[in-house]
Amino acid sequence: MMKDATPQLFASGLAFPEGPCFDREGNLFVVNCRSGDISRISPDGRVSCFANTGGSPNGAAFAADGNLYICEAGLGQLLVVHPDATWEVFVDRCDGQPLRSPNDLVFDQFGNLYFTDPGGSNPDNPIGTVHFVTPGGEITKIDEGMQFPNGIALSGDGRTLVVVETYPRCVWQYDVVRPGVVTNKRMLWQSDDERNLPDGMAYDEQGNLYLASFGTGLIDVISPQGETVRQYEAGGLRPTNVAFGGPDFSTIYITECETDCVYTLDVGMKGLRLFPDQAMQDDC
Repeated sequence: MMKDATPQLFASGLAFPEGPCFDREGNLFVVNCRSGDISRISPDGRVSCFANTGGSPNGAAFAADGNLYICEAGLGQLLVVHPDATWEVFVDRCDGQPLRSPNDLVFDQFGNLYFTDPGGSNPDNPIGTVHFVTPGGEITKIDEGMQFPNGIALSGDGRTLVVVETYPRCVWQYDVVRPGVVTNKRMLWQSDDERNLPDGMAYDEQGNLYLASFGTGLIDVISPQGETVRQYEAGGLRPTNVAFGGPDFSTIYITECETDCVYTLDVGMKGLRLFPDQAMQDDC
């Protein structure tokens, strides 16, 4: 059951934090869009620089092998960052064309990933795309013509892909027929608040989405039926993304760029274990 919670400061001194994700040891990794740093934050909130991409990293997610994959928006690349902090380009083109500005990504249970690329897109120039990449780097486009595709997530059974489209202030659902093939696009949720520029999101175990509603200072909790069932204060007006963590996996960690901090909320609901996390547990 969701419970009342107020945001608690966890880490500060960041530079437009985004892409929260956890390694095997419980360290939180966030990217800094302004500085290019990938920050590692220990469980007690100590911040250190793990690596610097030299660009403007945005989304981040760990693969089951412990490598960290980064949407490098400034460089137009997906990077793979190894545990020794060395990194290399994973993909940078689709259909012979350079990627524009990769934004967010999510892995499926087979090690494939989906990512959004909103580069240059807006309501007057809807050229945003969604892509699928195999572990071997084969890339395809699965949606296009979007105003600004942003956050992306997969349901617990892997059969539903959800994508935020920021400017229409909505979340889309797709049925995953098989890896890299989606159908039946339909709107799950839309905000009527013109301040709201929805960004990153994460599922809990019950199928609710916790959405960082940039510009409103809120985390909107969206039910599987598309209803806003709860709202939490985010710690600042511009939350960018959320991730579940903590000892019992019922704490959400919020990256917030008005204050350049990470905040925590103990929401009383366990988060959905991401597919790479499930694979890590199976290996232990």
